[in-house]
Amino acid sequence: MKRLLKLLLLLSVLLPLAACSSDKPRAYNIRMAYDAATVDHFRIFPTVEIDIVAADAATAEQLSKMEIDDYFDPANFIRSSLRKKTYFFSQEKHDQQVLERKDAIWKNWVDKRRCPYVVLFANLPRDAGKGPDLRRVKLPLAGNRWEGDDIELSIVPAGLLLQTPMNPEED
Repeated sequence: MKRLLKLLLLLSVLLPLAACSSDKPRAYNIRMAYDAATVDHFRIFPTVEIDIVAADAATAEQLSKMEIDDYFDPANFIRSSLRKKTYFFSQEKHDQQVLERKDAIWKNWVDKRRCPYVVLFANLPRDAGKGPDLRRVKLPLAGNRWEGDDIELSIVPAGLLLQTPMNPEED
């Protein structure tokens, strides 16, 4: 009986660890905050709207080709039809904001739809043709791509900058 209890205890410790290292999508705390360079550049906390969109592979591919300004166009029916969370940053609301891994939306995104990605869009002005467009970030949700439960992004003048190291994709 003691041997069985020890085995069950060992399994209860190892199974969650195995789940974290799998390639199955899972929920994370997605933390977003202004970078000091953004405040220095704009001289204020600029108004920024950030959408976090759950996406399967096909949707992620389509979203990666969409112009950011078109995405945020009020007449764009694509944006209004997506399952997303929207966050607003401004002079009045400039503290870090977090999509908590315990948020109910993850049940739909990960458990029900098994979305392997989230795509983040930042509504910031951009100088046309000046380097890559950092206003969109595609993040894999596979448990083996991240250490821990947190993914941190900074709002920089050019868009969003991933701060959390991502593990390489396993073959």
